[in-house]
Amino acid sequence: MMRPRELIGVALALAACKSKPVPEGAPAPPPHDAGAARDAVVVDAAQVWPALTDLPLVDPVRVIFLPVRTDLPRFDVGGPAIVGDVAVVSSSQLGFAAVDWRRGTLAWTKPAGLHVAPPIAKGDSAILIGDCINPPDTRDTLLGCLRVVTPTGVDQSYAAIHGAQLEAFAAEPGTQEVWLDGERAVRWRRGALAVSIDLFTGVARLAPPAPPPIRVAYRTHAWDVGQHDERIVARERGKIAWQTQRTYTALIGAVYLAELAPMIRVINFGAYSGRAELNLFDIDATGSMHGQVAFPVPGISALGHAIDAVGNTAIAVRLDSSLRHDFIVGYAATAMMMYVYPLPEIPRADPVGIAVAPDAVLAFHDGDTVTVLPELSSPPTAPGAPRPPSQNPTP
Repeated sequence: MMRPRELIGVALALAACKSKPVPEGAPAPPPHDAGAARDAVVVDAAQVWPALTDLPLVDPVRVIFLPVRTDLPRFDVGGPAIVGDVAVVSSSQLGFAAVDWRRGTLAWTKPAGLHVAPPIAKGDSAILIGDCINPPDTRDTLLGCLRVVTPTGVDQSYAAIHGAQLEAFAAEPGTQEVWLDGERAVRWRRGALAVSIDLFTGVARLAPPAPPPIRVAYRTHAWDVGQHDERIVARERGKIAWQTQRTYTALIGAVYLAELAPMIRVINFGAYSGRAELNLFDIDATGSMHGQVAFPVPGISALGHAIDAVGNTAIAVRLDSSLRHDFIVGYAATAMMMYVYPLPEIPRADPVGIAVAPDAVLAFHDGDTVTVLPELSSPPTAPGAPRPPSQNPTP
């Protein structure tokens, strides 16, 4: 199989930052149009960040500011999760909020305590996990409350998350992730620990913290692809079918191109000729030597990434150690770089949430801002342009 050159991973650097002040109780600021948004929050990256001058810069479609409680600490941020026509985000300073990104409006909000997990979509519903506003009495350990809502914000269910012998998880301060765990549960990871939560009863039990593998099917074969010791490992019927010899920074997802076998998309950070850069590779999911490599971009680490059903990918990249220069790069499923967009130049401690919608890329950053960027699909005449999602196997 393809053996790209080995790169050196660089750890994510963090720094303290504050949200833009919004008076308590004030309504959400009005949406900004593309021109006003760029004038207001984005400086000319060609002048300030010389490393991006030769890359295809793009203006945002719109920038949406959310009302937050600046008198509260911002412990957690999460999302966006796309549910219907809204994108759901979470923050300690606003609870949960759904944004209609096409109209630039705030659709609905849901309260939560100081700690919130990233929202997740399940079909046409959003699953929200956070501290309980009014904690119920439980005989075992209470972890929070779980709410399932429709795209319009109507509650479908509400349950307390509780279970036995979960004291260590309750005290774990690490980074959070949430995944679907079968048909009626979600897995919530916090640091090195995870629990599986029944969506109907709220009962939680300890579970393995490893993320679920990517399921890739092709003809008569199906592989479960994951990352182990930074190497990419594909298993078929429980046995290793192939694995890489090189290590990679992150496993992104699966790519489906017309008339080709599916591929596995990975990224790596490293230094070449004294320049730190991000490289994106696509590895044939069958284990063959075929694959593709994208044009690299400068950067030292990733603050977030997302991929859609065919392989269109957006990555939030930290440019340098100043902690102020972060940008989003978008790649089509064909690995063609479509654009880069510099985020506002401020110290940024939080991760940047990314979602790839059918007609846009959404970024949630700085705890109070949703930026809408253009779609990523390459022209239909481009070699290997993906088929519509309905003609692709489910990743």
